[in-house]
Amino acid sequence: MDYVNFYNKISSPFVKSKPLMLILKFIYKILPIIVFISYPVLLGFLIYTHDPKLFRCITVPLGVFLSLTVFRALVNAQRPYEKHGTKPLFSKETKGKSFPSRHTASAAVIAMAMVYVNPVIGAVYLAFAFLIAVSRVVGGVHFPKDAAVGFLYAVILGGIFLYLL
Repeated sequence: MDYVNFYNKISSPFVKSKPLMLILKFIYKILPIIVFISYPVLLGFLIYTHDPKLFRCITVPLGVFLSLTVFRALVNAQRPYEKHGTKPLFSKETKGKSFPSRHTASAAVIAMAMVYVNPVIGAVYLAFAFLIAVSRVVGGVHFPKDAAVGFLYAVILGGIFLYLL
């Protein structure tokens, strides 16, 4: 199946249903804000409790974010709407820098920091990161591989540097 047909198939239920579009809009726009605001709250909690996990919870997400940003700039892959002329569900004019998804990776590495501090809350945040990844694809601003690689990159590197090194 070519990308245009794939995109039309996954986005059409949202285009046809106002309630589904509102849910997608919440996941696409609001959920990342919730995740990103939670991160300084987590750091504040770790500072307040003098938790030694603070150092890794700062350096690992920062390292993942910076390394992904550099890699993404070097690859500078086109976005679906550039490559195939599709219309994203949410207005987006960014050119290039599609692979991997930085929103997805950022949410996933924050989730990994949450897992490191509290596995139950972290599992919820991993689910949030997954939903953010899906919303980036359904919204038409990333290819599935962009979101999948962003998620896996952050989870794998986050796991290695938070737990193993």
